[in-house]
Amino acid sequence: MATELIHLSYDGNFQLETDAKVILCKVIQSNQDEPLSSDVDDTKHLRVELQLDRTSMHPQGGGQPTDIGMITSDTETYTANIDKVTIDRACGIVTHSGSVTLNSSAATDEIFPSKSSVKVTVDSANRQLLSECHTAGHVVDAAMARCDKLLPPTKGYHFMDGPYVEYKGSIDTKDREVFLSRLKEAYDTNS
Repeated sequence: MATELIHLSYDGNFQLETDAKVILCKVIQSNQDEPLSSDVDDTKHLRVELQLDRTSMHPQGGGQPTDIGMITSDTETYTANIDKVTIDRACGIVTHSGSVTLNSSAATDEIFPSKSSVKVTVDSANRQLLSECHTAGHVVDAAMARCDKLLPPTKGYHFMDGPYVEYKGSIDTKDREVFLSRLKEAYDTNS
């Protein structure tokens, strides 16, 4: 069953919390022969993958980075700190990957049981930053149009390590300096 993507609706795009049901929780270990990592303070840290019936977290894709946040059990016994959200485009199932810290005596097969209720919480500051970065790509498109350069965009990369928009076509070398000046002017007008 495909995961309901709350963020795809207009109102859902601004919804930072969602109640959901667990479809599957998988504990990930790098090597089954190795014990789960434990601290001296008698806790263990697990990598988990959670699949839910619905989510307000945006999966990575289309040049857009993943949302980050938390998934908390309805009893608030367990919290997964989610650092990556992916979607299987073939079946529509979203997987939330992250870490859980447990008391070393806790049974790992009991965390986030199937059909249990959870709360999905998006990191709002990160969502806003990524949203603004994505919007900046559209501002660049608008500035290009104001400069009468209607080159079709072919790729957007909206990650914070170096966002950009690629276009099909080129601008003649002799025209670039004037174009860049006009583009900066148009961009300043849009922002």
